[in-house]
Amino acid sequence: MEQALNSRIGRRTPGGISVENLVLKYSPELEPVLQGVSFHIKPTEKVGLVGRTGSGKSTLALSFFRFVDPEEGRIIIDGIDITTIGLEDLRSRLTIIPQDAVLFAGSIRENLDPFNEHSDEDCLDSLRRVQLRTSSSPQSTVASSRETSRPGTPPNGEATTEDGDSSTAGTVIDRSNKMVITLDTQVSEGGNNFSSGQRQLIAMARALLRRSRFVVMDESTASVDFATDIKIQEAIREEFKDSILITIAHRLRTVIDYDRILVMDAGKVAEFDTPKNLIAREDGVFRSMCLKSGDFEKLKEAANRKAVWSP
Repeated sequence: MEQALNSRIGRRTPGGISVENLVLKYSPELEPVLQGVSFHIKPTEKVGLVGRTGSGKSTLALSFFRFVDPEEGRIIIDGIDITTIGLEDLRSRLTIIPQDAVLFAGSIRENLDPFNEHSDEDCLDSLRRVQLRTSSSPQSTVASSRETSRPGTPPNGEATTEDGDSSTAGTVIDRSNKMVITLDTQVSEGGNNFSSGQRQLIAMARALLRRSRFVVMDESTASVDFATDIKIQEAIREEFKDSILITIAHRLRTVIDYDRILVMDAGKVAEFDTPKNLIAREDGVFRSMCLKSGDFEKLKEAANRKAVWSP
């Protein structure tokens, strides 16, 4: 019976996500971190998850993966209560890109595709889609911020320049660092020979390769510059256009053009609506966050533009 259920989540007709009166505690003697949280996310919807520090947004995101089971209430994905199926089966069909992406010792290819389920070209393509472009591309550039300034080390220990002889379809060039990354480039334990920004780009490439129907991003572009963030977000939305995407965001500009924004406050849902409606709500929590960001006019403009282009 459980095996039959296990094969259903993520493989049947998309039914979205329903969270019903969710109460979650990290320990029985502690106060609830989430208190009666309820909402519904439609199939393929892109939702920004925002809130002040300690509001419960990260705990809510982790609850989809059952790091802690509900004290009360339930989470339903594609019509299935996630507590009725095995953890391994559940997590194999969901993808999370954490804020501090961690890689494991091995090659870039092994980090992208540990079970060897994809071709080399598919792995390279996933790198290109997060702005790590192959050197054979007409626009062979990699967007890299100051935080992504420390390169990984190729297997031969050489940093090939842009004009070097290593420009092949099997390599990716970080032009800001004038180095070549191949699928055979070695990654140290934890990915410590790469900067935090580079680790996040590789983790996002891995997520693109998996093509999950449900993806959670925990401020995964926090270590890249804003211009790179825009390009990565565009790529992710295109690649996951048929998936539910939930992004925990501290940069409001990252999610201002999402379908809806879920605002958490003190473990409860404070607001859940389109960016345009939320930013126009006087005395609203989201509007207050936008005002304090210093980018209110730009955020308002982006929210209005999203409303015009939404179907």
